[in-house]
Amino acid sequence: MPFQKNINHSKYIFWISILLIWIISTFADRIWWNFYSNTPSWDQADYLNSALDHARALSLLGGNGVSDFSSLLDKSPKIPPLASIINGAFIAFAGDAPHEAAWSLSFWNGFLIFNIASWGLYLRGKKFALFSVLISAFSPFLFHLRTDYVLELPLISAITFYLFHLGRWSDKTIGGKWIQLIIATFACTSSLLIKQSSLLVVIPSLFFIFILSFKRDTKFRLQFLCLFFICFLAILPWFYHNWIMILSGTYRAVFESAKIEGDPSVLAFKSIFWYFPYLDNQFGSIIFFFGLSGIILAFLTYVRSFNAGKRLVDIFNKNNYKWVWVYFNLITCWTFTTLIPNKDERYIACTIPLIILLLALGFTKWSDWLDTYFKFKYYFLLFIPPISFLFSNSINRFNTLEKIPSKYYPVKDIISIVKSDQTFDEKETVIVVPSTPDINQHNVSYFGRMQGGDILGRQLGQSLLHIEPVLKYSNWIILAEGDQGSVSSNSIALDKAIRDSSLFIKVREFPREKDGSYSLWKRSSSSIKQNDFHNRFVELANGMEQGPLGIKLIFDEIEIEHMLDGHFKYQNIVKNKALSQISLDPKNVESLWSLSLLKILSNRPSEADIYLRNLEILLPNNPWPSAYRTIVNIASWNPWKASLIADRAYRKNPNYLLKSLGDTTALSRGAFWRLKSASNSVPNAIKSIDEALKTKEK
Repeated sequence: MPFQKNINHSKYIFWISILLIWIISTFADRIWWNFYSNTPSWDQADYLNSALDHARALSLLGGNGVSDFSSLLDKSPKIPPLASIINGAFIAFAGDAPHEAAWSLSFWNGFLIFNIASWGLYLRGKKFALFSVLISAFSPFLFHLRTDYVLELPLISAITFYLFHLGRWSDKTIGGKWIQLIIATFACTSSLLIKQSSLLVVIPSLFFIFILSFKRDTKFRLQFLCLFFICFLAILPWFYHNWIMILSGTYRAVFESAKIEGDPSVLAFKSIFWYFPYLDNQFGSIIFFFGLSGIILAFLTYVRSFNAGKRLVDIFNKNNYKWVWVYFNLITCWTFTTLIPNKDERYIACTIPLIILLLALGFTKWSDWLDTYFKFKYYFLLFIPPISFLFSNSINRFNTLEKIPSKYYPVKDIISIVKSDQTFDEKETVIVVPSTPDINQHNVSYFGRMQGGDILGRQLGQSLLHIEPVLKYSNWIILAEGDQGSVSSNSIALDKAIRDSSLFIKVREFPREKDGSYSLWKRSSSSIKQNDFHNRFVELANGMEQGPLGIKLIFDEIEIEHMLDGHFKYQNIVKNKALSQISLDPKNVESLWSLSLLKILSNRPSEADIYLRNLEILLPNNPWPSAYRTIVNIASWNPWKASLIADRAYRKNPNYLLKSLGDTTALSRGAFWRLKSASNSVPNAIKSIDEALKTKEK
């Protein structure tokens, strides 16, 4: 009994120590957030907006919330919703100011620290776990993630949780239990529902388990099958609802961004070694030196005592499955991340927990060596991570920002003026021309929606075509004097047009950290803004019967309108009017086109199909309702119905696009014999569309 009490006492001391480390790291974070934090910039404000969206949708911040599950999924068109839901819950509890919303990062940090501690116990015991936790808590890179509102910290926390529990379940010595599988499945699903980057870890780890399953029993294979299908079913609703936006957004983020930012080609020498130079800064020179040198010391010790009876995987631990699991995931995740074309220091985040374990192993080897030869206990090594942090660049962040006024947000003052001019419940859109960390459409939207506000920011100026609509229909505009940030020459032309016109008056100027200022402009009372886009929308919707020409015109104009009116106020007007006319005359073609287009823009393909079916009947000689029906059924993952519609319509109205749609949808449902036909029809359809659009431009 005394022995058992000793074990429990030691266990409690260990977990209290871990809790204390988390509290200390949280205290450092709160010093930053409360005294040194700056304006949330592009990505940071975007993630804050997403959290706020989900908090409102789930009625955590009051209001009626969303009406159905699809409306909730609308809030996460590109990034999975789980982190935003949890962050939104913290916003509802702590407040929606950026430094208050950042309490969610403290939660994710605690989740990471306790998972790292659990993994440390599993791998080598308490001493190793303490080193792992201290390296995690005092890593400059992780401190940066804890003081910057991005999704990498939730991602790292979930990935650590996932790999730990999947490793335990797949470990033959202690695993194979159903409760372990349930936790691993939950962890896998959580990772996938936080950010797509988790696939860099999930795909190779599941492949490893798949290969391993051939050497395990039937129960293990059945459990793995359950894990795979439950995870698939869990992420399916979100992916099914938003798959077009997800794929297009991922393509832009991975490939187009890499091209714009001038990142090296994937197989270039610079690309392969891109992330290695960052490791020193991410962990601090002292931590990195001790960790890496300890690993080298262990390797040299192994080489010195090498004999044929030992294997390379036994270098660090004879019970090698745990470490094979760590090494495999570290190597594959690092490789996959390196092969991603878009490069950034924080994109290596998924490998960070695994590198922490490796560095902690180096510390443990130093501890064992010093104890063996000099009888030094390991306790003094525990002070190395905090000392390393004190000598890192992270401390310089406090010194650099010491002279900046605490939480001065020019955008906050701008929004206050706009709000003071609003009537109750009025929705407003502010056009933002500059694109700087201090002022951009994302942080204008966030500050505009704090505390129940309904002000959105939208950026215009990328095209000269934006000038006329902005002058005609915008109400509030933010401009910049001096450097305008990442804006094009077209934005400068828009800026000049606004200043030179007599339509707007300057309300006030706001100081900037660097030279120049920001200015808020409001439409003058003598210049009445009349936006009757709801009437123009009906005309555009009727243009759908012209095919590609009508579609191009629709999206050219709607793209601008959605910037001018971020709340899409015209949609309710169009919808109510169309439904009213349909109730009087079910064959009203104009209203059916309007409702079809509204449902397409709202990502409701199944509902759009109903209205397009009616148009197909009412316009038997027009091929375009059938073409649109085919496309919306593809969007609904119904290639069988889409193929049937396209083929039937092609027999009735031979059309280049219907032929290609029929072939491609048939291929997607398994009719591979139509591959030859598709190889001819698809290029012909693309060529015909291009020629039609070029003819219109001329």
